[in-house]
Amino acid sequence: MTSTTLPILLLLGGFVLQLLLARWLTPVGKGVLATAVVFASFLASLTLVPASMAGVAAEAPLLAGWDGPLSIGLRVDGLSVLFMVMGTGIGAAILLFSVRYMEHEEQGTTRFYAIMLIFVAGLLLLAGAADMLGAYVAWEVIGLCSYSLVGFWYKQKAATDGARKVLVITHLAGYGFLVGLVLVYARAGTLAWTDPAVASAFTSGVAALFIVAAMAKSVMFPLHTWIPEAMNAPTPVSALLHSACYVKAGVYLIARMYVVGGGQWHEAMGTPLLAVGCVTILVGVIFAMAQTDLKRLLAFHTVSQLGYIVVGLALGTDLGLAAGLFYCLSHALFKGTLFMCAGAIQHATGTRDLRDLGGLASAMPGTAKVWIIAAASIAGVPLTNGFVAKWLLFSAALDKGLLVVVLVGWIGSILTAFSFLKATVNAFYGVPSKALLGRAVHEASPSMLAGMGSMAGLCLLFGVAPQLLMLPIVAPAVRSLGFDWAVEMSWLGILTDRGTIAVTVGGGVVLASAMLGLLVYRLAQAPAPGLVSVYSGGEPLPAGDRPGAVDFAEMAEIAFHPVYSLDPDPGYLRIWRALTRVAGAAQTAADAVLEDRPLLPIGLVAIAALAGVWLV
Repeated sequence: MTSTTLPILLLLGGFVLQLLLARWLTPVGKGVLATAVVFASFLASLTLVPASMAGVAAEAPLLAGWDGPLSIGLRVDGLSVLFMVMGTGIGAAILLFSVRYMEHEEQGTTRFYAIMLIFVAGLLLLAGAADMLGAYVAWEVIGLCSYSLVGFWYKQKAATDGARKVLVITHLAGYGFLVGLVLVYARAGTLAWTDPAVASAFTSGVAALFIVAAMAKSVMFPLHTWIPEAMNAPTPVSALLHSACYVKAGVYLIARMYVVGGGQWHEAMGTPLLAVGCVTILVGVIFAMAQTDLKRLLAFHTVSQLGYIVVGLALGTDLGLAAGLFYCLSHALFKGTLFMCAGAIQHATGTRDLRDLGGLASAMPGTAKVWIIAAASIAGVPLTNGFVAKWLLFSAALDKGLLVVVLVGWIGSILTAFSFLKATVNAFYGVPSKALLGRAVHEASPSMLAGMGSMAGLCLLFGVAPQLLMLPIVAPAVRSLGFDWAVEMSWLGILTDRGTIAVTVGGGVVLASAMLGLLVYRLAQAPAPGLVSVYSGGEPLPAGDRPGAVDFAEMAEIAFHPVYSLDPDPGYLRIWRALTRVAGAAQTAADAVLEDRPLLPIGLVAIAALAGVWLV
């Protein structure tokens, strides 16, 4: 056992302990054990940071030469360390949240925590795999874990339907990864990411196959439609799936492709990938605005935010990659926090429907504060890590003269802020809805607040001092992909190597935004002399009425009706039903022909086997 393999081995050991001690541990005990194991894995991952900062890639064989030239091993470089630290750090916070969230589950907690540990271990194996075969094995492990976790409440039809949809869409697209690596091996005789022979075999066609697989995993339009259905899982599953372990697998695959031949694939595929990212930004946020279910709203925002990340990676520059990877880490923090807040709301009120919420800030002040920090971060408010991530991304796009990308990102940010204004007001402010009258709404437990509060605190810390994350984690990852980039970043995310004007403008924007935010806060704290009427554009509202989630959703549906007609899900369903009918007809025909002739299928299989041996 080496320091390279220790993070993965700790998780596998925790998985075994969950199974062995299941009979004696309570649900809370199982959660504490899982949290401790993932936190230990996080600490073990941090020990790999110094080597990655020095540019050293640590290697550790797992199955050396197990089938001729094929072998499975680890090669942990800067990019690997980034995803390992992200997966274990976010995972530890989410599992801490899960301790009290899952304590009342009567059955299945052993299964839940055991699969969650394998889920995190799968991401670590994917990030550290030295070759494409090991990465693909981890890719499928992650997929199977997500299928099991989304369908955790398998007695509910919505959960099982959602799990099947996740598996079908991502698994079918994942065959692009499999076909691509088979083509590479047939041409190069090896699958090692850094082997020069792989670089010559990694054509633009292979890159396109890999990108299709990544698009489904990372919810890129039009392969994003599975993610709202995954919201029928327990909230900790949604949080981990959206923030770190599932949707980020596709991000990793796109980033890892840059080590192959110096990113030669980018010349042919960079522009299409950039276009997909821009479309995904807008589609995700526009669909989010029409949601009244809090978790579905967050799910569509995941689609939009992954678009920003992919745009950064698609730019193909050192600053673009740094922006994309910093955004990847920032998204893990604020999106994991938002999902945990949504889970705390559902845990306390029994609903996540914005139409049935309201006035929760008084009953859940801690949750409200954490939510507001994370919501500000995802909207890109200064002094948060979300602002720094967008600032870097826009700077990288401007460096390449891509004003359209900046415009798309800016529009997406405005709509994101509008969407979260709707969610925040309807959930935490105003008067409680009729559905909550008489219900004793309680604040989240201390461990739940600690899990989501720690991540919200990091959103602020890395917004004020992003160099704490950029220097040890992001910069080594960028350099490991073959880019010679020296970080020159100061407080608040201002790039000091962009010239005097850029630094002055950047500092001015941050300062002005901070002062405006302080002014708004002071005005909000000032007591009103009396009741204030709602401005409704000249149309008086009925007595006691106020704009709610439905009003916002209807407004979005009217304004963006043409966009909603672009939903590819109905087309997918028609294809699925047609394939089901063809398969049923084929089975009926086969039964009619083969049932009375049992030797016929045996003969056909024998002929196929002989033909395969002859061809080999």
